[in-house]
Amino acid sequence: MKARSLIFFLPVLLMLACASPAASTREVMPTSSITETGIGEVEAQSHPLSTRTGIPDIDVVLDAVESGDPNALHELFRYTRTSCTNAEGLGGPPKCRDGEAAGTMVEVLPFLGPEGSFLRVDEVGDFPGLNVTGLYAVYQVSEKAYSDEDYPAGEYAAIFVSDSNLSTVILQITEGGIVRIDYVFDPETLKTIVERDASGLILPPGA
Repeated sequence: MKARSLIFFLPVLLMLACASPAASTREVMPTSSITETGIGEVEAQSHPLSTRTGIPDIDVVLDAVESGDPNALHELFRYTRTSCTNAEGLGGPPKCRDGEAAGTMVEVLPFLGPEGSFLRVDEVGDFPGLNVTGLYAVYQVSEKAYSDEDYPAGEYAAIFVSDSNLSTVILQITEGGIVRIDYVFDPETLKTIVERDASGLILPPGA
């Protein structure tokens, strides 16, 4: 049933309530150029949501975020086709609904946070959009960043912050579409995240 898969997406809903590189005109910077920044301090170093990178594949996503229209984001979702599982517990592949056999192919948008979860295509209307107020940084995603067949990383990633700093949202972007949404809630610094997952900075944090 639809309600079963929503169990895994519910934590995300609750927390939300509170072109190619050759086309770029922006120089890619080394990750060493980012200074130590805690999540509680990122609002002061974020860029306005109107900021753009000059890379069409990224900027189309930034346009949708700035619009504040959930439907604009929905249109950019790029779903992963993978098999469901009847295994118990959080994380892992998407759970099968009642009547679906283990191994049934399903289309989902993956979310990463304390645990992994998924949004199915027919649940897209349940996604309320992003409660963000600033763009912290944009970077090229390193091959060392976490990625697997159920939770694919993007070619690029954009980090967004909220004025309450209760959460940081990272959109994983490939070919102008959103392939995964990550949430950061712990005190891990954004510097650590970027150094771990980025091969280069496209838009560094603001001054």
